[in-house]
Parts: sequence; C-alpha cells; structure tokens
Amino acid sequence: MNSSGRSWTVDGIAHALPHSELRATFMQEVGFSDVRELPAILDRWMRFIETFEADRERVEQLRTTLSGAGNLPANYRAGLVDVTTEELRSAAGDTDPRGRGAA
Repeated sequence: MNSSGRSWTVDGIAHALPHSELRATFMQEVGFSDVRELPAILDRWMRFIETFEADRERVEQLRTTLSGAGNLPANYRAGLVDVTTEELRSAAGDTDPRGRGAA
C-alpha cells in the first residue's frame, strides 16, 4: 500500500495505465529489470498513475474548453514531463554518455 492508501499489484498497475503503449513499456521494464530495481520501478509507475488520475479532471476541462472555443485558455501553461537526461538520450538514439550522437 502506498501514500494514497491504494493497494497495488503488477497487474493493477498495468490495467490502470491509460494507454496500451504505456502498459507494454511498463511490462517490459518489470519483466527485464534486475529484481533489486523493481521496488523503485513500481513506485515510479504508481506515482505516474496517481498523478495522471489527479489531473484527469483538469485535462477534461481543458478538452471541453478546446472543443468549445477551438483553443486553450490564454493562461494555460503546460508542465514539463519529468524525464531524465539518460531517457532523453536513449529516446534520441544517443548512446554516448558524453551526450554526443554517433556520427
């Protein structure tokens, strides 16, 4: 059980993820990670779900505003996604730890 009081299982986390690609990424991480890393991995995914669910109402309000007005409110500011430097490099195909792409 975590800070929200919700009990989690691996299957519960997978089913709570909002998109099939996220579920596949989660299952791949869990399935191919060192077992000593699993608590941190599971905690990260639980926090992701809790944050997503907490923001669901705000997102639905933005969706309604966008579909009605055709644009987002002038005071809307998107937040940055918490991504590590290593994840950004990996997503870009950069395996050089000094941040230089392969030539």
